[in-house]
Amino acid sequence: MFENGPTINAATIDSLPAPLRLELQSLMGGDRSLESFLRILANAPLILEAFLVFGNALDKCSLTPELQAKLFLAIGELTSSSYDVSAASSRAKSLGISDEEIKRARCGLSDFPLHEAALKFARRLVNRHGHLKATELEELRLHVRSERTIVEIVAAVAQMHFTALLNNLANTPLDHPPAQEIRDRL
Repeated sequence: MFENGPTINAATIDSLPAPLRLELQSLMGGDRSLESFLRILANAPLILEAFLVFGNALDKCSLTPELQAKLFLAIGELTSSSYDVSAASSRAKSLGISDEEIKRARCGLSDFPLHEAALKFARRLVNRHGHLKATELEELRLHVRSERTIVEIVAAVAQMHFTALLNNLANTPLDHPPAQEIRDRL
């Protein structure tokens, strides 16, 4: 982790085109706020716009908000992204996910079989750059209803991996309280 502050400066929101600026301002604050990240991303307005469209599509997909939060936790932890784990922990708590389940999700575990299968799949997907064995994909298929759900999980992981990479590079200042360290991996 970088220790000398952000390595990519936040953009000035006022320089964005009006529709994008208004959409960004509507996202600031609250349990889903990614304000610092979005200000970093605003350096590339077209990428910011694509990120927001992609996020809106994920909000409408079949993955529950709870599963998406757990995926965010697992990928944030896997990529050592303090920003992502902090933001995902706040989001998970707002969804009623217990501290213990948050800790388990960060380790790729869950009490819910579908969630655990998706978390395991997501971690393998990142660790192996998408090169999974047929048996590993079949393991996920035991818990999901359709190919669509598999694609949605991959899409969510891709978005979360992108945010983790950029936040780690930028050393993005936290928008939420720091997540507790996991001292004893489950």
